Amino acid sequence: MVAGALVLTVVLGGCATESDDGATGLAVEAYAEPGPGTEQRVADAAPGATTIGIDGVTVADDGARLDDLPDGVGTLARAASKGGAASELLVSNYSESLGDFSPGIGTALLSDRGNRDRVAAQLAELAAEQHVTGVQIDLESLRSRDRAGLVAFAAALEAAVHVELGDDAEVSMAVMASTNADGYRDTGYDLGALADHVDRFVLMTYDQHGPWSGPGTVGALPWAERVVHAAEAEGLSADRIDLGIAGYGYVWGGSGDAQVSPAQARTAAGDRARWSSRNGEWSAALDDRRALHWSDARSYRARTALAEDLGLHGVALWSLETLALPD
Repeated sequence: MVAGALVLTVVLGGCATESDDGATGLAVEAYAEPGPGTEQRVADAAPGATTIGIDGVTVADDGARLDDLPDGVGTLARAASKGGAASELLVSNYSESLGDFSPGIGTALLSDRGNRDRVAAQLAELAAEQHVTGVQIDLESLRSRDRAGLVAFAAALEAAVHVELGDDAEVSMAVMASTNADGYRDTGYDLGALADHVDRFVLMTYDQHGPWSGPGTVGALPWAERVVHAAEAEGLSADRIDLGIAGYGYVWGGSGDAQVSPAQARTAAGDRARWSSRNGEWSAALDDRRALHWSDARSYRARTALAEDLGLHGVALWSLETLALPD
């Protein structure tokens, strides 16, 4: 994107505001993964973003501590600040050995008070050292038995963050998408109780379909709306919800990486690309029987419109690695 091209209403205190002409402004989070070229992508995105989410640090296999912080977190935090955006450090239970989020690591952390308190304190200290302004909990693939532990961890982290970063520092949470109450509870979320300790919730309204399923939408608009309504029914207010937006797609069939950037998908699809206004996504069926579904800048705008219609706090783009923040 062109730096500064996106003009947004400034969002303070965790809720959307209105500009003088009555237009609703959305907070925008853009996620970044440390690596080559990421600093420039963050610098380009920061003037149009409210927050840059930096991914991040992982919990060790035993749940008792954090793994080493990746190189470059502080650099990205400074790039965000220079561009006028806040920053937050993500903490996850991603396992390199599994190549996925680990339920076992999640339970090891959340089931033990000593582990919860230790990791919360360590995380808040890391955020302060790296001059990051907030923290986001990104614990995924949890189980029903983890609900109480997740609430307790959020409370411990809230306290630690306020000590290290100040009373106004934010704790947010990424939440796996579900369309009903049982879905949220079965994946470890007691959203009503979490709302006492978490300032903002990012609903991961993507990966509706993927390599683990048959071909289908990455995150269709009607499905995303059902996810939001289910979260609201579980106790979240609209002004504390951010709608997740995919900046990528998937290809089914053939060999190679199943995830593709919007540019890669467009090149592969050529004149077979089809836009669905209902779903807010692109798709293509190729001669070699591969199927493509992807989300791009046009998809992003369709989802910001949905977020505004639903009165949400904002949107969150995953990630700058595959899609620049649209203007």
